[in-house]
Amino acid sequence: MKKIIIILSLSTLFTVSSCKQKEPNIYIVGFNNDDAVYWLNGELSVLPKFSEKAMATSAAVSDSDVYIAGYDGDNAVYWLNGERIALSSSDKSRATSIAVSGSNVYIAGWNYYGEERYAVYWLNGEQTVLPKSDKAAAYSISVSGNNVYIAGYDGDDAVYWLNGEKTVLPKASEEAMAYSISVSGNNVYITGWDESNAVYWLNGERKVLSKSGEIAETVSIFTSGSNIYITGSDGEYGKWYAVYWQNGKQKKLSSPDKYAGTTSIAVSAPNIYISGWNYNGSEQDAIYWQNGKRIILPKSGTTASASAIVVVR
Repeated sequence: MKKIIIILSLSTLFTVSSCKQKEPNIYIVGFNNDDAVYWLNGELSVLPKFSEKAMATSAAVSDSDVYIAGYDGDNAVYWLNGERIALSSSDKSRATSIAVSGSNVYIAGWNYYGEERYAVYWLNGEQTVLPKSDKAAAYSISVSGNNVYIAGYDGDDAVYWLNGEKTVLPKASEEAMAYSISVSGNNVYITGWDESNAVYWLNGERKVLSKSGEIAETVSIFTSGSNIYITGSDGEYGKWYAVYWQNGKQKKLSSPDKYAGTTSIAVSAPNIYISGWNYNGSEQDAIYWQNGKRIILPKSGTTASASAIVVVR
């Protein structure tokens, strides 16, 4: 059984910048009780659903259009400017990550066919099944030019697919997981965990990040020039902390009441934005940190979480 601390963070996100400096719009997606939701500059909105339970997992902003991936019941869906669009699927599916390039919408996820789970992606709604050897899932998608990069797992291996061709990433233990993928120039960055360690792979080379507890993982990455920002968690079984690494140096975010975790990161210089959640034993809050300061997002009920953040100037 995979040793997953959290699987709320399923995407690597980006910041859209312009020369004119102004206050950014902060888009955060996630869930509030059984609803898929998003927060725009802290204001909560509920996305339409057809079933009892829905969740938003990833977001992308292109021009004035807001794309949000997730699921509604057993169906992979995405929302375009709040309108729900179902994706082609079989028995049970999930959309975990979304990217937009020009007029094309790319969505990664997974789909069951009978008892078998396959990693898949959708291009403009048309599904492609990725090669696998065991149960597989895709957690993150990134597009660079004509190349489509997808990260996830296949059986006990952390893997990525480049234009549909699978590559197994090196590991030091029986199990490894890849959570997010980002492409910058000729470099491909993938985050995840291996042997209870927070790791990332740079062009296929495994790199271990510092940790202070028994178990750590990385869930999202953002690159800006020569700077590498990676978010994750670090702690003991039963209590862990939200952390991020900047160029390999770990920084602990505000202490939790009991548990806290990060889910994604966006950087709009000089500000660092990180989404996540905090659990105090009775309630779970959707939160984000701006330059280390924790901000609790509004919710109704007792349970909410932020899955992804996008910052647009």
